[in-house]
Amino acid sequence: MQDGPEPSPLKLAYVVDSLVTGGAERLVVTFARATRNRPDIDLTVFVLSGGGTPFSDELERMDIEVVYLPGKTLLDVGRFLKLVSELRKRSIEYVHAHLTSSTVLGGWAAAFLRLPFATTIHNVKTSTARVSKIRGALYRSVLRMPGTVRIAVGQAVAKAARVDTGGRDCIVVPNAVSSDAVAPPGARAAVRAQLGMKDCKVLIAVGTIIGQKAYDDLLAAYAQVSVRVPDTVLLVVGNAPDANRYENLQKLAADLGIAEQVRFLGQRQDVPDLLSAADLFVSASHWEGLPVSVLEAMANGVPCVVTDVGDNALILDSTGAPVVPPEQPNMLARSLLDLLQDDIARKQVGQAARTRVAEHYGVNAWVEKLTKIYSNQKYQKRRFSFGLRNSTSAASFAADHRDETS
Repeated sequence: MQDGPEPSPLKLAYVVDSLVTGGAERLVVTFARATRNRPDIDLTVFVLSGGGTPFSDELERMDIEVVYLPGKTLLDVGRFLKLVSELRKRSIEYVHAHLTSSTVLGGWAAAFLRLPFATTIHNVKTSTARVSKIRGALYRSVLRMPGTVRIAVGQAVAKAARVDTGGRDCIVVPNAVSSDAVAPPGARAAVRAQLGMKDCKVLIAVGTIIGQKAYDDLLAAYAQVSVRVPDTVLLVVGNAPDANRYENLQKLAADLGIAEQVRFLGQRQDVPDLLSAADLFVSASHWEGLPVSVLEAMANGVPCVVTDVGDNALILDSTGAPVVPPEQPNMLARSLLDLLQDDIARKQVGQAARTRVAEHYGVNAWVEKLTKIYSNQKYQKRRFSFGLRNSTSAASFAADHRDETS
């Protein structure tokens, strides 16, 4: 008796706002790397911006098809219609969006094509708070669509998202970190020699320079640390989309007398190596979801000192890592000093962190949870409904409001 034909792979679309930098973007790349040789997944990545970025280059080197869909505004009608066309042309069977704009456009396109749709919510606060009311309304309408699968990256995100989902629950699929995020042997010594900090105690912060990350609080805390432990360096790794904010941080470092000890490295492609060179990872964020940067630090055995936001306390549970209230630079400084001045405790916390991330935040389990969601809904057809007036189509609504959503 002959076996039946092999089942065809799921034609899966990931839609993401950009591939410049950030935890959500890194997760798209991580998923692509983890599934590229699987016979059950055929992934195409759709990006609502242009290419030529480190993450897009990484995907293309893996032979993952990337479709670029830059647009003038969120509801650029031409871009929306092209997204629909490209999804149809590739016979996409499931659409999964990441971040706000992709949720809006991906959700509408999937509904138009009657495809199953999921969106991952990455933060306890969405970017809609900082843009137009129309954008926020569109985002919430997709989260409340019949059939939308809402995935939260952590417990704190799931709880916070109930405001936008209208009380609807999310499936919690915690973020993961891949083995690619672990620096190779010898990286620590090489980076420290390259940056001229061979004998220094090194602190590192990783994340885009935006208000959420509270780098002003971090500098205020580090200024206190540098007085007690002067032979230290603080590395700040991340791009700065707001030039004024970046200049203000540089001025603050100068005013605090720590300009020579704080190094703004910008966006880097060797983050694992930089993490391995550090003695402490620090985050002063005012809010988070489940930050990939913390997971990557843990995977490299770097002890963490972070604020008690998002799922930070949960992912660091039982490691001994200090978790302090946000907006309290003095408390952050004390916790940093405690670990900097205790070599044994620092080593124990780093080892515990490495063990915990390996046991609870591995890529294989993460991918299996996601593919199970896709498999359960692959053959479901969706109603064409946007949570707006029944007579309003996506294209006509976009045309009516395109100037309000830029």
